Amino acid sequence: MQVRKDAGPELKPMAVPGAHEAVLRELELVCPVGQPPSTVLDFGAGRGALTQKLVRSGYNTLACDLFPEQFAVEGMDCQKVDAGGRLPYEDCSFDAVVAVELLEHIEGHDPFFREIARVLRPGGKVLFSTPNILSFKSRWLFFWTGYFYSFGPLKAGLRDPVAQHISPFTIDRYLWCMSLAGLNVERVTTDKYQSTSLFFSPLLPLVKIATWMRFRNRDRSVQLQNSSATLFGRKILVTASKKSPAVESR
Repeated sequence: MQVRKDAGPELKPMAVPGAHEAVLRELELVCPVGQPPSTVLDFGAGRGALTQKLVRSGYNTLACDLFPEQFAVEGMDCQKVDAGGRLPYEDCSFDAVVAVELLEHIEGHDPFFREIARVLRPGGKVLFSTPNILSFKSRWLFFWTGYFYSFGPLKAGLRDPVAQHISPFTIDRYLWCMSLAGLNVERVTTDKYQSTSLFFSPLLPLVKIATWMRFRNRDRSVQLQNSSATLFGRKILVTASKKSPAVESR
């Protein structure tokens, strides 16, 4: 689907300032605009601010959301994702799937990642951002309050997929879920370092020693749990690729 390059008046992002720009920088590293342009799906597009940026960057872009009626990009349609998370696209349709500030709003991450893997071409990339509950700031908040950064009390009986953050996952949990779906995590980074987490940087050697004593850093996920991006970052940005059939058969 080719759309107009201007895609209408610039839309205000629903995500925090700088999040879209960080995602675009990461996407351009792993899926650069080429000839023909890469086909990218904006999963959970919202009003379409990121979709608009993708179009203007030169990507052939499609958008989908649980509530497509809020989509406001001129010259584009937004397809509806059904309540079960099924995407309205054929297998192997996209070079990349981008999901910004979406995973904390949903439950049932196994079918979510399986659907992404289904619509990606072999070797295709998925890139998502989500609040970082592993930062020093978040760990300190949890120590005192029992709630992670960007996650608060949930009201019983209320389900609001737009406003509620319901899934505070660690890097370890994401790696595990994605591996079951045939997605190989390649890179974990952040949109920006926070001064409120950098304040705790003198504790970094203690964290490294404690982690080594407990787990001996046996697994990559253990190292990523306490990387600079996770300990000091505001958001986590995860990039993964769909395994080729040859890899999956081994």
